[in-house]
Amino acid sequence: MKTRINPATGREEFWNQPPGLPGIWMERGFCMRCKPFDQCMGFLELSTEEWKSLEDFISRNGELRSYDKVDIHQLKKCSVD
Repeated sequence: MKTRINPATGREEFWNQPPGLPGIWMERGFCMRCKPFDQCMGFLELSTEEWKSLEDFISRNGELRSYDKVDIHQLKKCSVD
């Protein structure tokens, strides 16, 4: 398996090339937005403004409560659990 350190992010990536498709470098695990929650919550799909709003909400409330997660889990997953 080919791996590299992404020069822009400093994170390890691996080369993924499914049969018949062009290859891409992919990060292991969760995106940087989902990593603190230790699960893929689809946060990569959010725009910069939406993400900033969610970060502000989390900082004011300390965490995401279970009922806050209902709408969030409607987001498309951005990573493999």
